[in-house]
Amino acid sequence: MNLALVVAPISAEDIVKLLLLTLVGIGLLGLGRWSSRLGGNSLGDCRTDAPIPRVDEPFKDENEVGPRIWGPGADEIAASFHSDPSLGKIRLTKFFFERVDAIPGPTDPNIFAEELHVQLYDPDSGNYWWQSYFVATPQGLAQILRDKSWKYLYTAEILVLPQYDLEEIRRAVVTRVVTDNEFFKGKQEPQEESL
Repeated sequence: MNLALVVAPISAEDIVKLLLLTLVGIGLLGLGRWSSRLGGNSLGDCRTDAPIPRVDEPFKDENEVGPRIWGPGADEIAASFHSDPSLGKIRLTKFFFERVDAIPGPTDPNIFAEELHVQLYDPDSGNYWWQSYFVATPQGLAQILRDKSWKYLYTAEILVLPQYDLEEIRRAVVTRVVTDNEFFKGKQEPQEESL
C-alpha cells in the first residue's frame, strides 16, 4: 500500500481564513489571561480590597526617639484573644487599627480615635469577611473636631468607650458582630442598650 501526500494549492482566501483563526485564538488567550487577574488570588484570607495598616504614615509620638519598634501583627493580636462563646465557631483572624498599634495602644488612653479593621472567619463555610469600626473616646472625638476645625463628625460604625481598653474594644466588636450578622439571628443576642 502506497501512501502519497497530496498537497493542494493554497489560495489567498485560505490564507486570510488561517490568519483570522490565529488572531481569534490569540485574542481568546489574551482575554483569558486578563480575566484570570480579575478573580483575585487563590488565598481565602487575602483579598486585594482588604484594608491594610497605613505604614507609610505611622503614628509617631512626639516623645519617641530613634526607630519605631512595631507591636504585634494583626493576626497575632487576634490570636491573643480568648475564644468567645457568643461567636460560636466564628473566629477573629485579624484585628488592627490603621495608625496605632493595638498593643501597647495610644500613649494617652483617654484620647483615642482610630479606624479598626477586623477579619472574621467561618470554618464551616470557609468564608472570610471584614468588619470596620471607628473606635474613639469622647476626648479623642473632641480632639479630631478641634484639629480638623470640623463642626461635626459622621461615621456609620462607631464604638465610643470611656478610655482605650483593648479587651473592652474586643467585647464591643463581638457584640456588634453578633447583633449585626444574619448568621446569629434567632439565637440569643447579647444585651446592649441603644440610644
